Amino acid sequence: MELLLLSKADFKDHADLAESLKMDRLRPHILAAQRTRLRPLLLDALTNELLRLVEAERNAPLASPAPLVFPWSTLRTKAVAVVACATMAHYLPFSQTTATSNSMVRKTSQYSEAVDTRDLARQANIYDGDALTYEVALSKWLRANGAEFGSFYPQANCYDAPAAGRAPSVVVQGIRRPDDRPSFDPYRR
Repeated sequence: MELLLLSKADFKDHADLAESLKMDRLRPHILAAQRTRLRPLLLDALTNELLRLVEAERNAPLASPAPLVFPWSTLRTKAVAVVACATMAHYLPFSQTTATSNSMVRKTSQYSEAVDTRDLARQANIYDGDALTYEVALSKWLRANGAEFGSFYPQANCYDAPAAGRAPSVVVQGIRRPDDRPSFDPYRR
C-alpha cells in the first residue's frame, strides 16, 4: 500500500469546500499526483523519506506528537501545495460528471444535463496552473536548501556541468559572415 502525503485537512488551503471531499475517491488521484508531479522534483529517496516521516507523524500518539522539524516541515508544506492542486486538477472537473456513449453529463436532480467538455478543461486548467506555480517554487527552494537533506537529495557543486535537456541536433550549419558567399557562386572570381 502506497503512503499518502495528504490528509483531508491539507486540502483546506487549496480547495473550496474541502470538508465535502471524500478521501476514498481522492486516493487514486493523490497517488497519481505524487507519482507524476512530486517524484520527478524530489526524486525517489527524498520522496520516500518524506512520506515515511509524514506517516510516522500521523501515527504518533496524541499525547506525544512528533512534529516535523525545519527543513522537513517546510518541504512538506511546499509538497502538499503541489500535490493538492494537482489532485484537484485531476479530480474536481470530473467529480460530478458521468461519461455516457454520447457525451459527458451532469446529474442535476432527476434529469441529467449535457456538460461542455471545454468547461471541464478550463476548471482543470486553473488547478493545473496553480500546481505548476507551486512546482516551480518547490524546485527553486530545493536548489537553495537541498544540502539540508543530506544523502536524500543529490548535491550539485559548481564544477558539475548541467545535464543536457535534450540530445544535440544532428544538423550542423557552418558559421560565416553575412557578406561571405558560398564557394560555388558562379559570379565570384
